[in-house]
Amino acid sequence: MKAGGEAKVAIYWDFENLHAVLTDQQNGQDYYRDHRMSVQAPVVDVDPVLDYAASFGDVIIHRAYGNWQFFSRYRDALNGAGIDLIQMFPRGANMKNSADIRMALDALSDIHAHPHLTHIVVVSSDSDFISLAQKAKQAGRFVAGVGVENNSNRFWIAACNEFKFYRALVELNEASELAASAAAAPAVTATSAGPSPESEAMPVEPQLPTLLSVDEARETLTKSLTQLVARQGENYVHRGTLKSLMKRLMPAFDERALGCGSFTSFLEKFPDIVRIVDAEGGGHVALVDAAPAEPDSGAG
Repeated sequence: MKAGGEAKVAIYWDFENLHAVLTDQQNGQDYYRDHRMSVQAPVVDVDPVLDYAASFGDVIIHRAYGNWQFFSRYRDALNGAGIDLIQMFPRGANMKNSADIRMALDALSDIHAHPHLTHIVVVSSDSDFISLAQKAKQAGRFVAGVGVENNSNRFWIAACNEFKFYRALVELNEASELAASAAAAPAVTATSAGPSPESEAMPVEPQLPTLLSVDEARETLTKSLTQLVARQGENYVHRGTLKSLMKRLMPAFDERALGCGSFTSFLEKFPDIVRIVDAEGGGHVALVDAAPAEPDSGAG
């Protein structure tokens, strides 16, 4: 990546592989193989993987490969994530859809067609993507893998620059959502008691329709900061990095729409979530109730 440039990310889902592994874990070995020609019950949560990929940078390519005629119950989740669905009909007696071959070819094509692409995220437990990881790293790209624990090939894990287990990402996402809900609880309790005398005396301004709410911003703030602290391994996050991730996860985010003149004043509205650490190098923040921030002595 060029100095000062923003990271650009491509995500490639071997969707049927992930679904099959999770389905077998839930229902027993070979369950998916015996029921693959029927409409599938959703078992994959798309959001945690997308949040993880977005923590690297701006997601510019997002594709998933599978035989979609049996995955209609995923429609809302896949459309909501903006995923480009690549149809792979089964071929041959063993019903293999060759998604791994098409994925690898598409990824290599994208690497050469888009020199600004910096990160490749491959969602699969399959060792077939080892060669793709090697070629992508040779081309100077960062390769991140996502697979299921106890089902991901150890050589595939070793081939990646970074590898995350799907369950760990789900748990991180659930923890951030619980933290956001807990942080929002006092505000909900306060409003449930009814308007205060002061508010009754104030003139009521007309409410304009908006795509952004304080609760949504609070949830995105918590999710973004939790993700960055987990990713960096220290509770010391640059404010600019935090805002960039918030806008990737919530494109409609604008602190001014929430009555804040700056991003810092927006953060100060949530002292139960975020703590201002310093103003060095643009400023850093920390997640409340996490490990204390320990910036390098040479930070500046």
